[in-house]
Amino acid sequence: MVAGQEALKNVFRAAEACEEFGGVLVTLRMALDDLCGLTGENVGPLPGYVEDAVKSTYGRYMKYLESFGPDEHYLRKKVETELGTKMIHLKMRCSGIGSEWGKVTLIGTSGISGSYVELRA
Repeated sequence: MVAGQEALKNVFRAAEACEEFGGVLVTLRMALDDLCGLTGENVGPLPGYVEDAVKSTYGRYMKYLESFGPDEHYLRKKVETELGTKMIHLKMRCSGIGSEWGKVTLIGTSGISGSYVELRA
């Protein structure tokens, strides 16, 4: 009973963290959209503080994914699905951000137990 309660608490903590970080990613995406203009008419090099924010979010995202243990595979997949989409939205708005961003993926099951379909923007 205690282990089940602890697992449930962990799920809720992960959901709260995912929701909060997702809000940060959306805010950053909106800031990038504001810098570039509605149709991309102001495209140019990112200001240093925005570039630092993008790099910081990547580092935090990867650290968060690495924090899940082997028994938390479902939570990791859920976080990759929820936050990976937002991370790819950032990736699509930036150029020259580094090959490490290729590790940002969206993973979903294909319906056959144990098989994965990797989707990239």
